[in-house]
Amino acid sequence: MVMGMKSKASVLMAGAAMVAGLLAGCGEGTVVEEAQEAGPTAEAAILGATVTVQSEVQEVVGPNAFTVGDDLEEDTLVLGKGISEGLEEGNKVQVTGTVRSFIKADVEKDYGIDFNDDEDTFVVEYEQDLAVVADQVQELPD
Repeated sequence: MVMGMKSKASVLMAGAAMVAGLLAGCGEGTVVEEAQEAGPTAEAAILGATVTVQSEVQEVVGPNAFTVGDDLEEDTLVLGKGISEGLEEGNKVQVTGTVRSFIKADVEKDYGIDFNDDEDTFVVEYEQDLAVVADQVQELPD
């Protein structure tokens, strides 16, 4: 039994180290992309975390949703009531928000977001993926 507890402690310590690395933004993609690539342990560890991501806007879907990332990775969905106003594809942005598993009905209810038809069609591909619910979006100089 003692051996089992040591094994659990080792796994937890390794998971904590991995999450610390992800939150530090050590890779090419966003911390959310990196967690998804790292697998379920990293995804679980980053859920509920407040993150700050600096990246390029890949697609502005509507007033409440856009994606950030690079051309090599799957993009990160960013959500929030009216957060896309004034943004265009290619803008460099800094997003601060909370990582959560995207379930459209829950996000609409929890954050009072009313997705338009274009957003409804687009976000379905992100269902149950990690997303960032933005508290702040700041456009950065090029």
